[in-house]
Amino acid sequence: MQKAARTARRKGSVPYRRNPLRRGSPTSVASSLREFLPPLVAGVVLLVLYILGLLDVIPTRPALAIDAFLLLAMVLFFPMRYALRLPAPRRVLAALLAIAWLAVIYYPVYRRIYPGERLFTTDAQVERLPITLPTKGLERFDLLINGHLDNPEHGGTRVARYAVTLAGQTTPPQVFEGEFKETWQRQRQGRGQDVEVLRERSARTVVVDNPYRENLDVTAVRVDGHADPVLTLSLYPHLLPRWWVTVLLGAALLSGAVWFDRATGAGDTAASMVIATAATFVGAYTFPSIGSPQPTFRELAGAAVVGALVGGPIGGLVAWSTRRGGASSLALSARAR
Repeated sequence: MQKAARTARRKGSVPYRRNPLRRGSPTSVASSLREFLPPLVAGVVLLVLYILGLLDVIPTRPALAIDAFLLLAMVLFFPMRYALRLPAPRRVLAALLAIAWLAVIYYPVYRRIYPGERLFTTDAQVERLPITLPTKGLERFDLLINGHLDNPEHGGTRVARYAVTLAGQTTPPQVFEGEFKETWQRQRQGRGQDVEVLRERSARTVVVDNPYRENLDVTAVRVDGHADPVLTLSLYPHLLPRWWVTVLLGAALLSGAVWFDRATGAGDTAASMVIATAATFVGAYTFPSIGSPQPTFRELAGAAVVGALVGGPIGGLVAWSTRRGGASSLALSARAR
């Protein structure tokens, strides 16, 4: 009797094995096209826009915005393929997660490229102080500081340090300091061919807190070095969320990615939704603070590298810890049986 029961258990535990598809079959070709054709087309469009924007054939800002969106869509595409494993009601949840994913992660990238309507601009120099900025009603705003460096000689470098002081009737003084720099650097192109490229950083955007929502005055301006003693100040609305809102958004997206990986099995593959979410989220919210206020493709690539180096390990840790937790719960339930 015991032998018969053991034999029955062994027969019941044999896994179901599906016959592999033959190479060249219509199903395998359709599956390959579904998996690789969309990212291939997106990659070609991205490369064409990059070249045209780099050569100034088309405006850089729209080319950069479209390329950034295509890059995010390509990253999202690979884990979202596994949504086909879900039943119809859960596919709707996966689609809503994808829409929220794109909206939350693309928003800071878009706002870096298009910072919103300029509210005010003025040239600040010692002879015109104090200058009143129309910041009444703004709790936070972005201040774009532009310097006017001397024309650099070929092969030379120009450096200038600056300081701007803002204060209000109730708001204590706030000092913003920094450096502008223009330098010629040699860059290799091809074998044995070097060209000189001008690297410049003549603008900076700072976030100014205005807790009493009052008009602020520019009370002091200082410029030292190879530049005119004048700074062009421009005001923009601050449209990025606060740090704690950013943390909550990141936690919500990671929670949704954990659910997706568990429900579809994508976490057991190289297309883990958790790792993709952490890497792109860190890169997107780092992008507004990288480089000059006029973003370029170089800075977009730099943000992608930061996301991979910082967000990738964070996503891997989250994926590992949640996978381990799920495995331990399965083990406990098996012991209980």
